[in-house]
Amino acid sequence: MLLAATSFAQFGIKAGANFATMAEEGEGVSRDDIDNRSITGAVVGLTFEMNIADIISIQPELLYSQSGGSNTYTLLGTTTKSKYKINYLELPVLAKLKFGNANQEGFGFHIAAGPWIGYALNGHSNRKTTVGETIISEVDQDYSFDDQDNAKRLNYGMIGAAGISFGHLVFDLRYNYGFNNLLDNDADNNNDNKPVLQTRGIALTLGYNF
Repeated sequence: MLLAATSFAQFGIKAGANFATMAEEGEGVSRDDIDNRSITGAVVGLTFEMNIADIISIQPELLYSQSGGSNTYTLLGTTTKSKYKINYLELPVLAKLKFGNANQEGFGFHIAAGPWIGYALNGHSNRKTTVGETIISEVDQDYSFDDQDNAKRLNYGMIGAAGISFGHLVFDLRYNYGFNNLLDNDADNNNDNKPVLQTRGIALTLGYNF
């Protein structure tokens, strides 16, 4: 069984860019009030694709992904601008439909979707509050996760992806939607109170399947 599974499996490497944003909501501030700007981070990792039918495969991945964003909002004349950057080790598991490019010969395209789970390795944030041109406060900190922050450093969500392939090369475009509130003290999103901070991202990668 192991030999049979291996014969239908492909190993690959991939690298690209993640255009990441943060969905944020606070007391008296809705998501519509916040100006979200993306930051660009790197995505690199390994893929393992196992075919289970002619056009269907399961693709686990192990990725290093840089997430974050830049958010600005104004409340009662006070402007707050926040920048986040968090480096994750992520494990997506995607169900994939493939059309064309049989035996890595020719042109093909694919669509895929599935869950992912991530673990924050480290990160950095900066929050600046101003009234007009006057800086009222500024907090600049590195994330130093410890055992009490495990709920905050854990992240999970869903991925939707589509792409094309030419022989061994694979171009992939995906949207990454994070579910966990990174400001909550536990991983139970059913009891979340504001503020809320969740990751989003559009990733474009180029891969090579061996």
